[in-house]
Amino acid sequence: MSDTAAWSRVDLTLPARQPFDGAGVMRFLAVHAVKGVETHSAGTYRRTLRLPQGRAVVAVRLAAPSPSAEPAGPVSPAGIECTLWLEHGADAAEAEVRLAGLFDVQADAQAIDGVLGRVAELRGSLAAAPGIRVPGSVDAHETLFRTLIGQQVSVTAARTVQGRLAAALGDELTLGGTPSVGDEPSVDAGQLAPGVWRFFPTAEQFAAGGAAELRGPPRRVQTILEVAEALAEGRLVIDASPTDVTLTQTELTERLVAMPGIGPWTAGYVAMRVLGAPDVLLDGDLALRAGAAELGLPGERRELVRFAERVAPWRSYFGMHLWRDAVARLAAGT
Repeated sequence: MSDTAAWSRVDLTLPARQPFDGAGVMRFLAVHAVKGVETHSAGTYRRTLRLPQGRAVVAVRLAAPSPSAEPAGPVSPAGIECTLWLEHGADAAEAEVRLAGLFDVQADAQAIDGVLGRVAELRGSLAAAPGIRVPGSVDAHETLFRTLIGQQVSVTAARTVQGRLAAALGDELTLGGTPSVGDEPSVDAGQLAPGVWRFFPTAEQFAAGGAAELRGPPRRVQTILEVAEALAEGRLVIDASPTDVTLTQTELTERLVAMPGIGPWTAGYVAMRVLGAPDVLLDGDLALRAGAAELGLPGERRELVRFAERVAPWRSYFGMHLWRDAVARLAAGT
């Protein structure tokens, strides 16, 4: 147990290359938030984190618009303002890197929008969301598990299952007081960051307890358990590490599709989120193709693949525009 007084608080601002659709990232995180692990309220995103030296809780808000921002059109925040509560202060630099990646603050927005702007059908979306970002990942293992759990179910259903698994398998956030019970927070955890009180389960926790808690098609359950064991044993590495600092998209894809039950869509999505791969088109995604059709773009898979060649090497950002209306509808509860 740790006492809250022993935790270090760090406040920092991370500038974003302009323009910056930070609101779009916030909306994406809000509609995918896992109860107990993440929350979004009053313009602030909060979550628990495991870092190399210890635990952390982070709160992120969009910074005020840059003084040089254009007066017309959507407001472009200058970046993100972060408050970190760290069990070990040495983790501050790693937390900064992860949050910068989560909000994709260093994306070359002007170059990306310049290429996407060649597509006439995207101009309305570009005007509404200049500087769109691809939400990243603060934990590669978590992203992979959430992707596998969320396959072929609605976002709402996936969040429910993920929250149940976090309550059943994940560690509680305790600061020296009463531990949380199931899906309800302890008093002392709530004092640190309202709305978050659990950590998403680790690979080891899924491997040890997942068989008793996972539901759904047997093949999917088996895939999750096999992935958990491979990650826990070090047979599957899906993020850069001190021993694997140059992990490429090709290497990551090969490692993932070599696992029974993981196909190209999952591998592509994880590469996009974990590595920040900028040129992934998830053409197998029905919502993405529906979004393309709504914008007057090809909705048939092969035609969309051919069409998207003109926006290389930024097809991940192209896809975010195709998803944008679907995410907005989820955020609005419609």
